[in-house]
Amino acid sequence: MKNGLTGSLIIRNGNIYDFCWKQAIMSVLPICDEFVLLEAYSDLDNTYEDCLALARQYPKIRVIRGEWDGGEPEGYEYRRLARLTNQCIDESSYKFAIVVQGDEVVHEDSYPSILRIAREETQYGDQVKAVQFLFTHLVGRFDTQWPFVYQATFRMCRADSSWRSSKDAWTMECSNPDDNFWIGANRARYIHYGFVGNLTARLLKEVKFQEMFKAEGPFPDKRVVEMANGDKDASMAYLFKEAKDRGEFTPFTGTHPAVMKDWIEAHRQYEEVFE
Repeated sequence: MKNGLTGSLIIRNGNIYDFCWKQAIMSVLPICDEFVLLEAYSDLDNTYEDCLALARQYPKIRVIRGEWDGGEPEGYEYRRLARLTNQCIDESSYKFAIVVQGDEVVHEDSYPSILRIAREETQYGDQVKAVQFLFTHLVGRFDTQWPFVYQATFRMCRADSSWRSSKDAWTMECSNPDDNFWIGANRARYIHYGFVGNLTARLLKEVKFQEMFKAEGPFPDKRVVEMANGDKDASMAYLFKEAKDRGEFTPFTGTHPAVMKDWIEAHRQYEEVFE
């Protein structure tokens, strides 16, 4: 494979659910040699048309389609997210593949670290098969963070290795022990914006997401469904009460990626203070 970096993102109904998916793409596009944008047959909005428009504007972007229903077992529909992510990785023309999801953004301060790895300029040269990144998860407000279920995970791999996305695409796993050489990009960071922004859109998205996890517990949560259906007392505080009570919320004192400036300003009206 050619030396270089392929970026990718999967998206479905990205506009109605208020994903910052365009900003996610733009956060890695400058360092990518190509970008595979998979649109999974949106049925509620014009996400596909927006994907095509982006591809016309930015020649690096190549739009492909992926079936949302891939025959995943009932209750385990979340596995489609890994399947579609892997479809993107399999489309890579370059040696390394970096994945960004529709509600997370790579900080531009990460570029030097990512490029050194992709160009095989680290002390490990061409031994590296996968890369783990630090994560910041914002919650409720743009100045508040919490640990969520992971503080670091894999988002980059050699496309010609056995590393691939797994579970609900929150991480990657290696199926061949010979490929199990990975490093941490300690100077690179993703920021996750999935728990901030438009409350109505977030609740609708949360219900749809939870519906894919029925085999993992009592999902979707009845209270979340009530709030998504227009409860006047709706608040994301319900989802995070236990985390806040445990003292897991801390101030976010870092800087936001430059591509998020306008999105953040447009969404400050939705910030919540969780009492």
